[in-house]
Amino acid sequence: MERLRNPYSGLGQYCLQLGNAFAANPASESLGFTALVPKGMEGIFGTKMQYKVVKPWHKWFGMQLPAMVWHCMHQDSGFLPRNRNSQVLYTIHDLNFLERTDYSNNKKQQKLDAIQRKINKAAGLVYISEYVRTQVHTLLKVQADVLERVIYNGGGHQEDVIKNGEFSSIHDKPFLFSIGIHPKKNYHVLMPLLAAQKQYDWLIAGPDSRGYKEVIRAAAKQWGVEQRVHFVGPVDASEKWRLYQQCEALLFPSISEGFGLPVVEAMAVGKPVFLSTKCSLPEVGGTEAYYFEDFDPETLNKVFVQGMIDYQKDPEKPARLIRWAAQFSWNNAASQYLEFYKKLSKR
Repeated sequence: MERLRNPYSGLGQYCLQLGNAFAANPASESLGFTALVPKGMEGIFGTKMQYKVVKPWHKWFGMQLPAMVWHCMHQDSGFLPRNRNSQVLYTIHDLNFLERTDYSNNKKQQKLDAIQRKINKAAGLVYISEYVRTQVHTLLKVQADVLERVIYNGGGHQEDVIKNGEFSSIHDKPFLFSIGIHPKKNYHVLMPLLAAQKQYDWLIAGPDSRGYKEVIRAAAKQWGVEQRVHFVGPVDASEKWRLYQQCEALLFPSISEGFGLPVVEAMAVGKPVFLSTKCSLPEVGGTEAYYFEDFDPETLNKVFVQGMIDYQKDPEKPARLIRWAAQFSWNNAASQYLEFYKKLSKR
């Protein structure tokens, strides 16, 4: 769980939420958990598990722990046990590096080869979506004796989902919302939609990644909507849920995701979500989401207008969105991981 060093990143949240769910599950105690955490985070999940602080040199010399099952919580983890009898499990979140235009084909192949070497030594693999599982089996080789399972990430905790009215208004105009700033999010293609829908502003949360904010700004200026696109920066959990609660809809036209947590979070408060048909998004959004089949300006506007009309005319729609999101639970994920650990420990 070394990615807890950045708790508001995607992997940081994965480690934090799954760790909390493990701590809350009575079945965890009998397994003898040890969490590998950054310095200063010992005890973050309470007293039901032990803690080991990770050091940089552990990547080179391994870690001396008598673990039956060793869970690397993401495919890039370099922390491994010295004990060769440990059953090593990797969670594979995505192969998004294949979409990076700043990576040469040689570098992409090197990263694929590195993951292949890890898979070759793994006893178990967990994928966070069927899409990721299909990608791995298409591009890499998984031996027949490796235990595999898809375990979806969780969404928002119910106690985090704050009712409307508990916060003052966050913006003085109806707004659309997106979270995460990265080239793969593909927001710049939606400026024709915003230009046509003059009643909305667009609020985008998160730290800038690889200079993508400037790409968004340039597209907004080209379409004459630069005064209606607002960057709110990194947000904590309370601010995030406040934005979800008060937005009119989530815009998420991403072209590369392993899961798509913002989709589940927006649905958890009954908000309409507008997605691309790429990667894992149709799997996570299901039949209750609205989809941009392409990014032609006419298509974007048509899908959005028809989707908002459908949402506003259907009083049961918010409840269905909430029910769909409820299946993506960290408690469910923790229970499925615990079951998987037990299977691996018996090998």
